[in-house]
Amino acid sequence: MKPRMAPGLIKVLLKPFGFGAITLPPFGVFFVNPWHETSKLYKHEAVHWEQYQKMGVIKFYVTYLWYQVRYGYRNNPMEIEARQ
Repeated sequence: MKPRMAPGLIKVLLKPFGFGAITLPPFGVFFVNPWHETSKLYKHEAVHWEQYQKMGVIKFYVTYLWYQVRYGYRNNPMEIEARQ
């Protein structure tokens, strides 16, 4: 997985929320701005990429979205794992 700069639409959608990067299986990892390309953020997104590889694309998205609805971003178990 090689991170890339996010295309315009992804930037527009993520920037207002303060996100620096996003993992969009199976397309890759995208950074919103060059200054967000830190090793800590890269490692965080790499965990999401590993989660996708273990779960597959459909299970990854369904599980992630379910956790978002149920727990919110900060308490989403997949985000907690990526932060550790």
